[in-house]
Amino acid sequence: MSLMKYIIFDFNGTILDDVDVCVKAENHTIEHFGLERGPLSKEEYLRIFTFPVKKYYENVGFDWNRNPYSEVGAYWFDWYRALRDEYKVFDGVREVLEECHEKGYRNILLSASSLVELKKQLEELEIADLFDEVLGIDNIYAGSKVDIALDWIKDKDPKDCLMIGDTLHDLETAKAMGVECVLVSKGHQTKDILLSEHNKVVDDIREVKLP
Repeated sequence: MSLMKYIIFDFNGTILDDVDVCVKAENHTIEHFGLERGPLSKEEYLRIFTFPVKKYYENVGFDWNRNPYSEVGAYWFDWYRALRDEYKVFDGVREVLEECHEKGYRNILLSASSLVELKKQLEELEIADLFDEVLGIDNIYAGSKVDIALDWIKDKDPKDCLMIGDTLHDLETAKAMGVECVLVSKGHQTKDILLSEHNKVVDDIREVKLP
């Protein structure tokens, strides 16, 4: 059995505890654009959140004929950043990242967030030095990260990698790379949704068994 050399972490919902902030930002966005629905509850958010994020917005009730996706996404993002003092790193994350380094692994951050924004958040959260590589996208509208993942892994052995995420999109990304995946059920999708497609689901990142 080969020694795993890379631990690939998703960011939002895996490293960053930001579900409540996302719901608040969404409700400001719903009100601003005058959707004919009530506020989004956290429970509803966890049931309907999905990738691509554009599909999630459609689940909320946005009509792109009325409001362009770019405008909706930009408005939501402005509120998300305005509320940044309310999100935080999950308990246990720092110790897991430090343990990975102690075991000789490289910590890779892979996200559908803007790369510039991602690096800014890592600095604000004071965890930038715990990652060896940061992989993100070049816009704020959260498209698929599969292409980024495939480009990164092309010169590596998938057997040397473990991915830790919180959504079925992370599982999809891991499968595309051919790497093992563990999902943590504290993020942006319910445990039942995760278990519907994967059997390696834990309640806390500290439960992930590092090789």
